[in-house]
Amino acid sequence: MTHIIPIALYSLFRSFVGGIICIFMLFLSFHANAAGHHQVSKKLPLAAHVVMKSNTKRKRVSLNGVGKAHQQSDEQQEILAGSNPFRQRNIDELRISEGMHPQISTVQKNTMVAAKREVIANLMKQLGKPYHYGGTSPRTGFDCSGLVNYAYRDHLKSMLPRTANNMFHMSAEQALEIEKEQLHSGDLVFFRTHSRSRGYADHVGVYLGDGEFIQAPRTGKDIQISRLDEDYWQEHYIGARRVLLPAAVR
Repeated sequence: MTHIIPIALYSLFRSFVGGIICIFMLFLSFHANAAGHHQVSKKLPLAAHVVMKSNTKRKRVSLNGVGKAHQQSDEQQEILAGSNPFRQRNIDELRISEGMHPQISTVQKNTMVAAKREVIANLMKQLGKPYHYGGTSPRTGFDCSGLVNYAYRDHLKSMLPRTANNMFHMSAEQALEIEKEQLHSGDLVFFRTHSRSRGYADHVGVYLGDGEFIQAPRTGKDIQISRLDEDYWQEHYIGARRVLLPAAVR
């Protein structure tokens, strides 16, 4: 009997220790599973952060696109707001501007300013001199195309044609066709006064600005300044040409 009691106590102790070990193993297993789930849950915000970054970039790209579209729209509205897309910046009183010759160098611009000043000065010196058919000099007098040739002859690399009609039909390399609303001082203005042919110019003058042009009118008249808005010249006006071009001026 004395031997049975220690054996029973030993068995109970082994059972108790075994139970504690099992409980401890279960605890470790549960803790390991919980730790694994915790690590997975930590990774999820990283993926979400990447998605958020991607969405933010997309939003920024979209906003930049909208900004550029608004900028382009504003620029288009600014261009459409004026009659001339090239804003005129006057130089001296002769009105050489970017609207006349876009994208020219400062040297070319200064050369044209000087040439135009001398052309206008030569023309103004002839005021009051008599019209003379076929005349080409101050000594004899001028006809309309003779006056224009005289004024420009020292400032262009090539001579202008002798007659008004040939001037009017110069090639694009020699002259630039100009709308009436784009006239600047120094441009040639053409008229059909007698001819019945619609494309024929039989008279030419030089535009001075502010609606005025200088001309040698006809026999019995002196060289004078006239206005384009007069009914007669409005009725007979057929076009304008610009000969003071960057590549043409000496």
